[in-house]
Amino acid sequence: MKRAAAQSRSVARASLRAIIHKNCFTFLAPGVLSVKVTTEKKPRSILELTIELDKQQIEKALDRAARRMSQKYNIPGFRRGKAPRFIVENYFGREALLEEASDDLIQKAFQDALKQEGIEPYAQAHLTDVNLTEAPYRFTVEVPVAPTVILPDYRSIHVPLEIDEVTDETVNRAMEIRRDRHAVLRALDEPRPAQPGDQLTVRIETFVDGNPLNPRAEGEDIPQSTLVLDPERIVPGLYEALVGVSPNTIVDVTVRMPDDHENEQVRGKDVRFVVNVLDVQERLLPEWDELPALENFEGTLDELREQTRKELIESARRNAEDKVFVEYVRQVVAATTFDLPDALIVREADRILREREAEFERYGVSPEQIYKAQGKKRDDLIEELKPVAEERAKRGLVLREIAKAEGLAPDEAEIAREVEDIVASMEEEKRDSARLLLDTELRPLVIAGIVDRKLRRRILVIATGDPSFEQVASPEVASEPKVAVGDEVQMADAHIDSTPVDDVSTETPIVSREENGESVKNQSVVDVATPETRTE
Repeated sequence: MKRAAAQSRSVARASLRAIIHKNCFTFLAPGVLSVKVTTEKKPRSILELTIELDKQQIEKALDRAARRMSQKYNIPGFRRGKAPRFIVENYFGREALLEEASDDLIQKAFQDALKQEGIEPYAQAHLTDVNLTEAPYRFTVEVPVAPTVILPDYRSIHVPLEIDEVTDETVNRAMEIRRDRHAVLRALDEPRPAQPGDQLTVRIETFVDGNPLNPRAEGEDIPQSTLVLDPERIVPGLYEALVGVSPNTIVDVTVRMPDDHENEQVRGKDVRFVVNVLDVQERLLPEWDELPALENFEGTLDELREQTRKELIESARRNAEDKVFVEYVRQVVAATTFDLPDALIVREADRILREREAEFERYGVSPEQIYKAQGKKRDDLIEELKPVAEERAKRGLVLREIAKAEGLAPDEAEIAREVEDIVASMEEEKRDSARLLLDTELRPLVIAGIVDRKLRRRILVIATGDPSFEQVASPEVASEPKVAVGDEVQMADAHIDSTPVDDVSTETPIVSREENGESVKNQSVVDVATPETRTE
């Protein structure tokens, strides 16, 4: 009997942390007894609570524990539930009675302390010390709380807007690219080595740190692709290795990638390319005077050239704005004071990994296959991603705080206009259902989209000192997609909120835009832009 009681108490004791976690978001009704609470702020957004109990609370808890134990166990000479406390205490011992009482006592006192101090836990609390055997009766709990973000004087941070000049040479290159899109492929009359300008049909494998950059399912063939032998389209080292190659040849070359490569997975690393050259074709370019018609442009070649110049000027301005935005956010993040809970970093790392897993699955490869090939567990990858996740979390939190400080939340009229703009772009028979969805389930995304655009414009105003960014929306802002209706909607990299991790709200965070250039996915490290071609 005593052994069964001891086992029961052991199980109860082992589940105490789970009980605290389960109830750390549930508060007792008004009128609970006050408790003596000492708080100490610790690093990583941990609030240490030392909760002290008086003797009366201990005795009442022991009375309740004795009643429970007398109801659960047979005590000689007494019907169940009828044994007085002193009999129960003598039969099981005071230590056993205290252990039975501790679950209820600590749980209730912890809830009272949270209510009394106005504390909302961010994640699971941890019981670190308990003393209920002698005065002073107390226990200590470490409670993760919401992240602390103290912005600097962000309005004093300025970044110049430096727009690259669009020269005649730039326009000429753009026109060459337009022309190149309409190249005609012709099979070689006689076999010969590949020459600059030729197009190669290849099967290519890319390896980074010994692992495939683009994983495939087991048994899946390497897909065919095309490469144009142009030094501006193929990375240095690989280009030179392919010039002069003949069909049915395998080229195996390792190239050191630049530290500023757009694909973060290969920056500054040795990348091995294994290229199976299947075919070599000659590319024939159209005459210049054919180009306007091929581009579906109503005008002359000179007018097409002028239109191209205007597009390049607009693009240069958008790129300059993107650089200002990214640099401004970088500087604000560097000057901001953070105190982040570990739970937030883990959650962000998990979000990054889930994004990667979705990419694997789009290729038909299960994440488990990748982890097995790497010899790693998912938890190992979460740990490796923590530094990246922390930086991403900081950016998102900074953007959210700036948006709050600037008062960029939209009013109902703005939200209604946004919904109608989205609905107007849809097929008429889908508009009513789309409007209902946007006004209900997707409303947080609609709000996030509005705030994202307003925040971008406001940051450009602050960074450059030019108020015109908020007076007229830039072409990039005006044309960017708002909300996808009917498809899966995925929030971007800067998706950060301070919702407790065990009580996740369905409300979308204020900022969902990912800063330009901070994350690059599915970018080729070989061919910058393979033109469309016709076969003669």
